[in-house]
Amino acid sequence: MKSRLLVQILPFLVVMGMTSCMKDDNKDEEMAIENIAAIEAAINADSMKSAAVKDSAGYYYINRTPNPSGQQIKSGDAATVKVAVYLLTGQKVLSTDTDSTYTFTVGANLTQFYGLDLGIYKMRQGEKTTFFLPYYYAFGSSSQSNIPAYSPVRMELELIKNRTEVQQIDDFLEKKQFQVSERTPANLVIIRTNQVVGDTLGVGKSVSVKYTGKFLNDKKFDEGTFSLTTGTSGAIAGFDRAVRRMRKGEKAIVVFPSSLGYGTAGSLPSIPGYTPLQFELEIL
Repeated sequence: MKSRLLVQILPFLVVMGMTSCMKDDNKDEEMAIENIAAIEAAINADSMKSAAVKDSAGYYYINRTPNPSGQQIKSGDAATVKVAVYLLTGQKVLSTDTDSTYTFTVGANLTQFYGLDLGIYKMRQGEKTTFFLPYYYAFGSSSQSNIPAYSPVRMELELIKNRTEVQQIDDFLEKKQFQVSERTPANLVIIRTNQVVGDTLGVGKSVSVKYTGKFLNDKKFDEGTFSLTTGTSGAIAGFDRAVRRMRKGEKAIVVFPSSLGYGTAGSLPSIPGYTPLQFELEIL
């Protein structure tokens, strides 16, 4: 469950990012220097200052709970985190609720809080890390509510869980307790829901397909009837390959990773990058 505060503040960051580019460049540079000085002072007052690392991107971090055996984060993973962001004065300005977590797709730039998107790559599952972020990785150069313009921040981040796309698909299949009919090396999964005899369609067949497209949380993003010639570029790869393996009159649920779907870019605004999908298909 997402924190209400997180949901409320993230759209604001989009606007803030747009307005910050209109600020005076000299002012931005001056405040960046002041931010780094303030961050270094905060680190010097930290009991674990000796563990602080300065990243080449210009922020600092302290890995407070290392887990070297934990799964390394990479683009496309679903990262489940607890996060809290503070001004350097100690005032909390952003957080998940006490008992809730926030899950997002790493590398899809969905959070609009760049420090989170950037910092998560430094972490493994089970780790807790403190990040000290200058304003341009945090709330930008515009003020908002009780957050002054050009504010450096401290972000406390705990990586509860990260799941690759294949692991997300496996979790989905286990949760649904589906009986898998076929799974290809590219992780196209077919669950046949009726019995039809005869040859599969193969390549070069003109067919009509009734479909419902859903995310793995069962939220529907599209439905309708689609005509295609199998083996051509008329449909995304996972859809086309699944149809080729089906028979006329057959129904199936098919699941596949983004590499067979809309890839790293997605199909915005409805489908983000790195998104595994499920389709309910019926060959008419």
